Amino acid sequence: MRTLATLSMTTKRGLTSTWHFVQAVDGYYAFGGCHVPLIKRFTSVEELRDLYRSYLGYGYAPITQQKGTPTPSVLPDDLQLQLWSLVPSA
Repeated sequence: MRTLATLSMTTKRGLTSTWHFVQAVDGYYAFGGCHVPLIKRFTSVEELRDLYRSYLGYGYAPITQQKGTPTPSVLPDDLQLQLWSLVPSA
């Protein structure tokens, strides 16, 4: 699977919605959302591009890969350690 693009936006309620546009062996996919993850499958790259352009029109913006030093966290050190120590529930 190869990621072609990623779009993201913050909703009016403050939630982040992110969509990934990928090429797989069996077709093209867009997946993402806020609450319930959605998957959309396309047979051509043109269909995928149409959806991509639609999402840009809805206010989504491309996410670019940033290289270099990551932005330092605004969280205090003790809270960062607590977050890293959390174990996912089954």
